[in-house]
Amino acid sequence: MTEKQKYLLKLFQEVDEICKEHNLRYVMAGGSLVGAVRHEGFVPWDDDVDLYMPRSDWEKFVEICRTELPPERKIQCSDVDRTYTNSFPRYASADTCAVHKSQIIGKDCAGEIIDVLTLDPIPADDKEYEKYRTHMMIYSDLINISVGYSDRWEIPASLYLKYLLSYVFLGKNRTLKKLEKIMYSYKEEDCPRYAMRWGGCPFLFDKDMMFPVKYMNFENTEVMVPHRMSDYLIWHYGDEWSYIPPHGERESHDAVTVEGITYKELRDDYLPGIRKGRLRRDSIWRKIYSLAGAKRNHRLQYKRNLLLAKSTVMDLEARISESRHSLKELVEKRDFSQLNEIFTKYYQVQLSSAFIGREDFGGIYAFYHPVLLEVSDVTFYAAMLTLVYTERIGKAWRMLVVKEQTGTFPSELAQLKSDIELFRRAVCDYEFKRYQEAEDTMVPLMERYPEVPGFVKFKSRFLMERARNGIDMVEAELYIDEALRLFPEDGYFLKYQGELLWMKGKCADALEVFADAREKTNNGITQLELDKFLNPYGRETVKTCQQLLDVGQKDGAMKLMALWYRLLPENPSVREYYYLARASVAKKRSEVEELIGEILKRIDAERAESPGENNDIQIYKRALTKAWERLGYPGELARVRTDLVYTSEADDLEWLAERAKDGQIRKEKRAQVYKVIGDVRRKQGQTEAAFQNYLEALRQNGSGFVRTELSRIFLTDLYEGSKRAAVYAKAGDASEFLNQWLGKYGSIEEIQQLVKECL
Repeated sequence: MTEKQKYLLKLFQEVDEICKEHNLRYVMAGGSLVGAVRHEGFVPWDDDVDLYMPRSDWEKFVEICRTELPPERKIQCSDVDRTYTNSFPRYASADTCAVHKSQIIGKDCAGEIIDVLTLDPIPADDKEYEKYRTHMMIYSDLINISVGYSDRWEIPASLYLKYLLSYVFLGKNRTLKKLEKIMYSYKEEDCPRYAMRWGGCPFLFDKDMMFPVKYMNFENTEVMVPHRMSDYLIWHYGDEWSYIPPHGERESHDAVTVEGITYKELRDDYLPGIRKGRLRRDSIWRKIYSLAGAKRNHRLQYKRNLLLAKSTVMDLEARISESRHSLKELVEKRDFSQLNEIFTKYYQVQLSSAFIGREDFGGIYAFYHPVLLEVSDVTFYAAMLTLVYTERIGKAWRMLVVKEQTGTFPSELAQLKSDIELFRRAVCDYEFKRYQEAEDTMVPLMERYPEVPGFVKFKSRFLMERARNGIDMVEAELYIDEALRLFPEDGYFLKYQGELLWMKGKCADALEVFADAREKTNNGITQLELDKFLNPYGRETVKTCQQLLDVGQKDGAMKLMALWYRLLPENPSVREYYYLARASVAKKRSEVEELIGEILKRIDAERAESPGENNDIQIYKRALTKAWERLGYPGELARVRTDLVYTSEADDLEWLAERAKDGQIRKEKRAQVYKVIGDVRRKQGQTEAAFQNYLEALRQNGSGFVRTELSRIFLTDLYEGSKRAAVYAKAGDASEFLNQWLGKYGSIEEIQQLVKECL
C-alpha cells in the first residue's frame, strides 16, 4: 500500500464507522470494488476511494456529521455549501492538499477525499430519467464552471442559458434549489431504480443490484458491497474486469498533491495571483459555444465515423478475400486465432467509444447513436462468435444489443445474445451460492459452445468445488486435463491442475505447476487465490532459506528461492531472500554488479510509485550489503554504502561519512573508505570534496573493483564535462565552466596521468 492509500484507508474507515454505527447504507464501487474483489484491498495503482450511497442515507450522514465529524474533516456537498464545485459529495481532509483543476476557482477544502456518489431514486418511466439527466447535467455545469457537461448530450443551449440567466439575476442558491426540486422530486419507495449522480451522464441501476448489501474484506476492514456484485462489475467493466490490465492502460486521477501544507495555505499564498474572474467568464463562454455547436459537432463526428466505417469495411473484405478459407469454414473449424487476426482492425474501430460509446462520460452521444459497420450477417456473426471465444463476451453482448436496434436480427444472432444472457444468469446464481441452478444453466451452453474458454472456466469451478470436498476428483482431473489440452498456456487451468496434484500429495510437482500458472495468467482472482494458498508456506520457506545460508548451502538456498520467487513475486519476505540468495551464490564479479544494478533500479521504481516513506524498499538492504561485501568492502563499509542508498537527510549523510572514516583503521581497506566518503560528499552536493576523496582512493591502490568504480566515475565525468564545455564554447566563453569543472582535477598533466591510470 502506498502512503496515499494508507491515508485514504484511514478516511474511508472513518466513513465506514459512522455508517455502521448509525445503520446507514453505502457500497464500494468502481475501482475500489474491483480492488476489494480482485486484491482484497486497493488496486495497487489506485489513488482514490469510490462509494455509492442512497440520497436519503447521505442526508442523514450529513446531519450526523454536524456533531460527530472527526477533527480536520469536512463534508463537501453542493446542497450544503454553494461554493462547492462538484456535483457529487466528498468526505475530505482539511489538513492535506490534493488539488483537482475544478477547484482552482472555488473555495473547496481541496485535501485528500473519499468520493461519495449519491444514488437518486428514479421512476421506471424513461422520460422521467431523461428529465432528471438533462437537469442534472445543467446543474453540474452551473456548479463546476471549469468543466463542460451538457454538450456531451443533446441539451439545447437555450435551456442552459435560461438557468444561467437565473443564476446571474436571481442568485445561485435560488437557481440550484429550483433544479434540486426537479431532480429530487422522487421518493425511494416509489422507484425501482437509482441514478448515480455525478457530472457525466448519471448511471442507472436497479435497486436490487445495490441493496441489500453484502460484506467483503478490504484491507482487513469488513466493507459493504453491492448485492448483485458480479452484474455491477460486468456492466461497468465488461467480463474482463478480473484481469489486471497492462501497465500503460492503468488509469489514475489528475489531482496534484502538495506535501506538508494544507490547501488553505496554498490557496491563501499562491492562488490570489490567478485571475479567477477571467477564468470564470472564459469558461462560461466556452460552455455556451460548445453547447451551441454540439449538435453540429455530433453530426460531423457521425459523418466522419461513417467514412472511417466504409474504409474499415473495405479493409476487412480484403482481409477475408486474402484468407485461404471462408469465414464459414473458419467458424466450423473453430479457428478463432485466424479469425481474430482477420477482425483485428474491425474490432479496433467498431469497439471504440467513438462508434459504440460509453454510457458514463464523453461517449454518451455515441452510446445512444452508435455507428454500426455495414457488414454481412455472416461476417457479423463470425466477428461476435470470435469475441465470445476470445474472452470478450461483454463486448460481444454490447454489439449484439446495437445490432438488434437496427431491426435486422437473424435467429443465430438472437440465439447468441440469448446464450450470453443465460451465462450471465448462471454467474449470478453462482454468486448467490445457487450452485445447482448455475450448473444446470450451463448444460445447454456447454453443449453448444464446448470450447468457449469463459464457459469452460466457469464449469471447472463446480468440479473443483466438489473435488475440494473429496467428491468426483477423477472427473475434475479429466476435465482439467481436457481444458489444458484446449488451452495449454492458460494459467487459470494450470492453477487448478496444481491444486489437484497437491490434493494427491504431489506437492513438489504442484509447486512447479503453480509457478507456471502464476506466469501464464493476468487474472487477478487466480493470482489472489494463489497468494492466499501459498503465503503461509512462503513464511516457512524463508526460514528454511536462512538455515541453508547459515550452514553454507548457498546453491540449495538459491534453488529454493528461485522457485518461490516465481510463486510469490510480490511477497516482501520472499523477494528479500531471493535477492539475498542471489547475492550469496553469485560466482563472478559481473553477476554481483548486475544484481546491484537490478536492485537499485527496483528501489528507484518503487520509490517513484510511492513517494515518501516506503517500507517495502527496506527489504533489499541485506542483499545490497552482501553484494558490496562480495565486491571487497568490509562489513561496516558495506552497510554504509547500503544506508547511503536510503538516506537523503543532511544530518544522516554526515553521520554516514563519520561511520566511513572509522574504517581508516584498516590500512588495506582505505581505498574503499575514501571511495565511500566520496559517495557521501557527492550526494551532499559537495562535488569538489567528493573528487578529492576519489583521487585519494585511487592513490591507495585498492582492490580491482574499487579501481573499476573510480575509473568509471572519472572517465564518465571527463566525457560528459567535455560535451558541456563544447556547448559553452559554441555559445560564447567557456572559461568559467572549464575552471570550475577542471579545478577538482588540478593541472592538465595531472588529468593526463589520471586517464592513464584509469585506462
